[in-house]
Amino acid sequence: MLAALQSIPKDLYEAASIDGASGWQQFCRVTLPFLAPMIAITVMLRTIWIANFADLIVVMTDGGPAGSTSILSSYIFTTAYRKLDFGYASAMAVFLLLLMTCYALVLLRIRHQLLK
Repeated sequence: MLAALQSIPKDLYEAASIDGASGWQQFCRVTLPFLAPMIAITVMLRTIWIANFADLIVVMTDGGPAGSTSILSSYIFTTAYRKLDFGYASAMAVFLLLLMTCYALVLLRIRHQLLK
């Protein structure tokens, strides 16, 4: 994010201030449009990484009190290796893959619309 911030040309901020834009307007009209692609990719990758965080959750909390820290990937892990129901776990894994693919496509479409 810092690299994206540093890559914004200073001339744009200077032109915006000459045109009378406030700090908030400079943020909304100059900074945010330049950061939007980086924000979209960062959010998408972070969400996918968190969705695959099953090992840490299972090892540390085992789903927590009453399943409060359980996520779909940790449920898939416990279904496959504790209940030995590999078929159901595989079906849930395919569903998670489809869910993450749809999420990525929606986020990329939103990013593409922001760039227009």
